[in-house]
Amino acid sequence: MSLPDLPESAGLPDLPDRKETEVRRMLAGPYPLVPPDLAARAADRGRRLLAHRTLRHRLGWLLALLALAVLCWLVMDRPWLPPPAHTTPPVEGW
Repeated sequence: MSLPDLPESAGLPDLPDRKETEVRRMLAGPYPLVPPDLAARAADRGRRLLAHRTLRHRLGWLLALLALAVLCWLVMDRPWLPPPAHTTPPVEGW
């Protein structure tokens, strides 16, 4: 089912597209000045972000290895069991 074709002037006045008009005005107007140190600041920020991400990854791996070491210690040592007796009971009946 298709909609009927409406003529160009179907009771609506031709209004200029507001967004298109605003974009054309922005492109035709004076361009904003770019700070001369913009590239250096962007590179510094990128280096900082990369350093922070690397630090987070290394701390995450360190935390994972620490958790693995604690898990191995728990499995091997079993600290929840009572400690073994260091003395032997007296031998009777010999």
